[in-house]
Amino acid sequence: MKTCVIIAGGDLRGEISVPEDALVICADCGYRHAQRLGIVPDVLMGDFDSYDDPLPTHCIVLCHPPEKDETDTMLAVYYGRDRGCTEFHIYGAWGGARLDHSIANLQMLHHMAEQGLCGVLHDGTTTMTVQLQGIREYPKTNGYFSLFSMSDECTGLTVQGVKYPLENATLKNSFPLGVSNEILDETATVTLDSGVLLVVQTNLSPIL
Repeated sequence: MKTCVIIAGGDLRGEISVPEDALVICADCGYRHAQRLGIVPDVLMGDFDSYDDPLPTHCIVLCHPPEKDETDTMLAVYYGRDRGCTEFHIYGAWGGARLDHSIANLQMLHHMAEQGLCGVLHDGTTTMTVQLQGIREYPKTNGYFSLFSMSDECTGLTVQGVKYPLENATLKNSFPLGVSNEILDETATVTLDSGVLLVVQTNLSPIL
């Protein structure tokens, strides 16, 4: 599974982990985060409406017009996908001056899942991903494990290995029933019959 690390221009809390041989893309002013952390990207891309410093010469720079349907982060996902990446770790995709971009990035996770891509948003101690129909396992952390329905309903939801298990339950996007659960086993197993499930994990401290 080829990995892509995308650094966007939102708030950046915590460290950025770059696996060996990962494709590293900075989306617009996400390049400032990379510069501060000493990370050298393979590609810098965007419409550069929020980055007006001199562009680097040591990596590929792709300029896009501001009049486009995709956000700069979504364009970075497409670039990685077209180069064989299937696992995406996205930093700086939350907060910042543009709340609308934070919402767009949650919708982006849904779009990625529909294309068979594994997308994870990292925000300090928190990760966010989307699960569609099927079974997935999530590792234990010293924190909270929350599930939200992004569709009208998530049906046939079974959650095992957690403090508050569910069996063939239904989550609705009008009530946060799945917030603040905890994983007790080494992994939590989530089975979903239908719907779009947002999975949020918060790691308050390392597991010793």
